[in-house]
Amino acid sequence: MMARTLPRKLQISGSNQHLSTNLNDIKMAQQRMALWEADIDEDVDLQFAIGNYGQSGHFEDAHIQQPQIDEATLLAMQQHMAQQAAFSQIPDVVKAFIVHFHQAVLDNNLAEITVAYESGWNKYTEKFYSRTEWPEAEVIAPLVNDDPVFLILYRELYYRHVYSRLQPNIDDRFHSYENSCELFNYLLNSEGPVALELPEQWLWDIIDEFIYQFQVFCTWRSKVKSKTEDELMVLAEGGQVWSSYSVLNVLYSLIQKSRINEYILAQQEGKSPEQIAEIVGEYGQRPLYRNLGYFSLIGLLRVHVLLGDFTLALKVIENVELNQKSPYTRVTACHVATYYYVGFCYLMLHRYPDAIRTFVNILNFIMRMRQYHTRSYQYDQISKTADRMYALFAICNALSPSRLDDNVANTSKERFGEQFAKMARGGPDSLPAFEELFLYACPKFISANPPPYEDPAAIALLISPPTPNDSPAQANTSPNVLDPTHRHLNLFLADVVAQAPVPTLRSFLRLYTSLGAAKLANFLDVDEEEIVQEMMLLKQSSKSVGKVPGSEKGSHLDGETIATSDLNFVIAEVSCSI
Repeated sequence: MMARTLPRKLQISGSNQHLSTNLNDIKMAQQRMALWEADIDEDVDLQFAIGNYGQSGHFEDAHIQQPQIDEATLLAMQQHMAQQAAFSQIPDVVKAFIVHFHQAVLDNNLAEITVAYESGWNKYTEKFYSRTEWPEAEVIAPLVNDDPVFLILYRELYYRHVYSRLQPNIDDRFHSYENSCELFNYLLNSEGPVALELPEQWLWDIIDEFIYQFQVFCTWRSKVKSKTEDELMVLAEGGQVWSSYSVLNVLYSLIQKSRINEYILAQQEGKSPEQIAEIVGEYGQRPLYRNLGYFSLIGLLRVHVLLGDFTLALKVIENVELNQKSPYTRVTACHVATYYYVGFCYLMLHRYPDAIRTFVNILNFIMRMRQYHTRSYQYDQISKTADRMYALFAICNALSPSRLDDNVANTSKERFGEQFAKMARGGPDSLPAFEELFLYACPKFISANPPPYEDPAAIALLISPPTPNDSPAQANTSPNVLDPTHRHLNLFLADVVAQAPVPTLRSFLRLYTSLGAAKLANFLDVDEEEIVQEMMLLKQSSKSVGKVPGSEKGSHLDGETIATSDLNFVIAEVSCSI
């Protein structure tokens, strides 16, 4: 706001000075009156005496120098006027809410922060900003005395709203990354632990949204053909914005700063609070850093799944126990996400019994807690994740039939009965059903490396791909080859194709206690050598690496070779004993 220049007042003290000044003014006025009342001598040439003063035509102002305002100052003035106009448009109740929210953060009042975050923000979003942005941080800054920490938190909510309700543009994508960097730099690089307390749900949402925006940016960045010239130029100069390295660096830094793995192990060993405090240090003692560290472990699980490294994904959470007694089950969205990504890792590692057990545990938990979830603002997200897990359960149950839980199995068949029937029958007709459910339920995979925007020739090749008649090296740059989701789909379907004859073969073997290979081959209209190979495949598919009941502790990658089918048989020469 530009400061106005106030006129200075000239003050003279003393009554004598004031009186003498008045007498002098009266004398000068009398002299002027005498002068103008005197008669003018007729011999005086008025033209010569007065000249042409005031009669020379129009006033010329070209020679007067205009005040110069540089472009930056003008832009700042325009921006300030725009902010004032935007500030005047904010409803009074929203202004009062922001002031109250800010005061709660200053006081570290978790109860008031929780109410403002989970209730107030969503209430005023639905009422005033369901189809538009919240006011920018610069606009509401006067309400919070330009508090930099609160403005960072406000921008985190602002950009989350843009991503969830609106369509972010390239500026939003870059600025949300910058704000995330500011937030994590404040938490990690301040001198000692910061004096800030936030609810567990908000801390989980910060990590979850950080990874979601990274995922959305990678997906948007990979679509080269839809980019404008300006976007191509910005992406070429983007550098490390939303790079895999920067995201992983943040998550690993939070884990190391909080020493969350040491905290989990100390708790599992039953150490005293004093011993735990000595182990985890000043950062790990603070709930803010301890919660962020735990949520970063789950975030790393998610990022490694998105990048396609399922073994490393399970490795990073080797100290996290999957049970309902964990204190972090209070954050339901985090609890559900953990089971979803662990179960999906088991599916991609062909450990179908472990995947089924994982999905059954969390789906039963959701069914028991459904009445409480309906009151949560994240109810829709939890329900969608549950639907995806029912689809994954149907896939696993078709590939490795089991009767672990009838409630979950029945619910899965109610929702995906048609697809499950096709998958259970096997054969070539089952592949479309497997593909449909996999694409519906799988995470939205991303590529660790962005397209080569800094290389115009390579980008031109991606925008206008060659025809199949071109060289194989050029043909491999087609979008289907580059799409990470279809790449993982093809890997999954390769295992499905290998097991396609298994359901039919299993149905015949159930009818006999002993059966010759030649007779079985005659039933299936194939030669004897091929039927032996299919039986070997069935034997192999009925075994899997999995956790033995009662050995849930330890690494999630631990396991033994176990039987996964209720059908067992032995191949003796050319006969089969069931």
